[in-house]
Amino acid sequence: MSNNTKKFGTFEGVFTPTILTILGVIMYLRLGWVVGKAGFGGALIIILLANVVTMTTGLSLASIATNIRIGTGGLYALISRSLGLEVGSAIGIPLYISQTLSAALYITGFTEGWLSIFPEHNAIIISSIVLLTLLIVSLISTSLALKVQYLIMTILVLSLISFFLGKNDVPREIILMGDLSDTTFWKVFAIFFPAVTGISAGAAMSGDLKNSRKSLPRGILPGIGITMLLYIGVAYWFDYMATSKQLVENYAIMINLSRWPILIIGGILGATLSSALGSIIGSPRTLVALGRDKVIPFSTSFARLSKKGEPYFALIFTIVIVEFCLLLGNLNTLAPLLTMFFLITYAVVNLAVAIEKGINIPSFRPTFNIPLFVPVVGFFWTVFIMFLVNPIFALIALIFILVFYIYQVKKGIQAPWGDVRSGFFLALSEWAAKISINLPKNAKSWKPNLLIPIEDPQNMKTLNKFIRDISYPSGTLRFFSIKISETLTNEIPDPFSNENISDSNPQEKMEIKKLQDQLESFVSPLKSEGIFTVSTIIRCNDFFQGLNTVTQVSKGMFFPPNIMFLTMSKDPFKNKKLEQIVNIASSEHLGLCILSQHGKNNFDNHKIINVWLRRGSPNSHLALLIALQLKKNWEGQIRLILVINDETNRTAGTKFLAKMAEKARLPIDSEKLILSGEFKDILKNTITGDLNIFGMTARVKGFTMQEITGISTASCIFVKDSGEESIMA
Repeated sequence: MSNNTKKFGTFEGVFTPTILTILGVIMYLRLGWVVGKAGFGGALIIILLANVVTMTTGLSLASIATNIRIGTGGLYALISRSLGLEVGSAIGIPLYISQTLSAALYITGFTEGWLSIFPEHNAIIISSIVLLTLLIVSLISTSLALKVQYLIMTILVLSLISFFLGKNDVPREIILMGDLSDTTFWKVFAIFFPAVTGISAGAAMSGDLKNSRKSLPRGILPGIGITMLLYIGVAYWFDYMATSKQLVENYAIMINLSRWPILIIGGILGATLSSALGSIIGSPRTLVALGRDKVIPFSTSFARLSKKGEPYFALIFTIVIVEFCLLLGNLNTLAPLLTMFFLITYAVVNLAVAIEKGINIPSFRPTFNIPLFVPVVGFFWTVFIMFLVNPIFALIALIFILVFYIYQVKKGIQAPWGDVRSGFFLALSEWAAKISINLPKNAKSWKPNLLIPIEDPQNMKTLNKFIRDISYPSGTLRFFSIKISETLTNEIPDPFSNENISDSNPQEKMEIKKLQDQLESFVSPLKSEGIFTVSTIIRCNDFFQGLNTVTQVSKGMFFPPNIMFLTMSKDPFKNKKLEQIVNIASSEHLGLCILSQHGKNNFDNHKIINVWLRRGSPNSHLALLIALQLKKNWEGQIRLILVINDETNRTAGTKFLAKMAEKARLPIDSEKLILSGEFKDILKNTITGDLNIFGMTARVKGFTMQEITGISTASCIFVKDSGEESIMA
């Protein structure tokens, strides 16, 4: 915004637009009908219930405005800086459309009022002249446009004085409840409700205020309170001055009841004109904010301001849309949809404050504090009102905004500021963690939560897809790599030293950075699949010390790992290290999966999963759970295999496999094989498939697994239960 821009105060920048937008044609042409149908008591209830929306939203807006400087864009800016650009733009684009089309509706209302005085005039010409006049006023300066609103406010005040000075020769008794036999209370409420949906006009000037933190609360809240009292006073006077029949049959009865009818006509024209002017001033500023955030096409052009800080390009674009709508004719059919967009905006404002206040983040420190129930009531009541007024248009509006939201998410827009979404989900996860940590662990809640040490991410890339297949969709993955540091010692560092340990060896720092980049490149595809995935680099001076530390710390985390996933190597030294890793995992009660990739048949077909079972084996639960995960993601087939040494054991073996399949609730297409002979011969010459799953013996012998993988025609996984798994859960 240019330094030459005139900054406005509370009265002209917020209070006046708010007052003039709320005191509109509903007050002049429909409030009498509402009183005639519902009586003063019913009208009072309707006015108060309708103002629950504006009062709670106004309080929420005042609260959040004192926490951040909203800047250009009004309600859009507030939402996008609280709930993120995706939500903000999904609301902001329909909000801009609503503000723009509202200007066309208000001008149409002015034209209808004008034609009631001069019926011979051409409607399109009158509408176009009014629009041109508003454009000229807005182009000269926003300051002039706001000064014009002073004149309109004067006319409105005089019209109300004329109404209250009207005389009734026969004073009537106040009717508390009217006759609703031919309609319902909520239908009458729906007719009145658009009268109070005008607070966005006051917020729209947020970027042009001297101090938005002070002006928005001081302008909007008194505006809501004063207009509510005026509506109550006018409703009372309607009931006092006329019969219910007169009020229902004559929409323009306010003209007949006033002392100087010409002032009421001026008030009707002024109300529509001021609302149109407020929309034409406010909607381009919403468009400027959308352009600045680059969430719309031609964003650079729309974000452009003149040397005086006026949004000329956005204003001209808005005027063209308004004129096009005026040429189309009657826009009354769109009015309910526009009301829905405003209501959704108010609901989201309340939701943003409820979230920020509810999660107790330190950054939310508004100087104007409100109880949590205010935004909560505002949100739910506003949503209820939407479906009460028009459920079909409410649903259409929600679908419209949802489509915009999905589009913005797919665009992957990034905001330069933070928002409360991460805090909200963090608070939600903390709440869930507090609940779950006090619940007893059981096999029903088991899912594959893998802890995976990685020595070289480059060599692990071929396993990316396989790791995904044994964890997707609900499992979690925790990758870590251990960097043996030459500079790290066990000495406690001097807390008063400015020396950074990692800076003492630039070469080591570069190696760690390279390792971090490789690890991130490895896990990125898994994150994109929606799998909960984290990775880290551990600097230590001993590999097994680092492994012990990671394993123990991870067990104390939320979503603690229950399986350590390891890979075998052809290097005897590394396999000796593998035995020690297995012992560490077992001591921490982790299940084990040790993968040996076959050089030629690297489970490329993703079809046959061989599960080798032994009667009495303590590892069948994890073997079958892993097989079920792979079957689901491969769309393959599970094959249960039992090797017997003597044919006399076949019957018992058949019963064993049938019982295992039943307990595990295996798919109906699962195959059960009982093979007689030597295990090694069968593995080498008889069985084909894409993956073999074996249970590990009580004491792991590296050479045993090496021998099996050496004769297998497929990749192999060796599993060891932790005791927390159960196929019967």
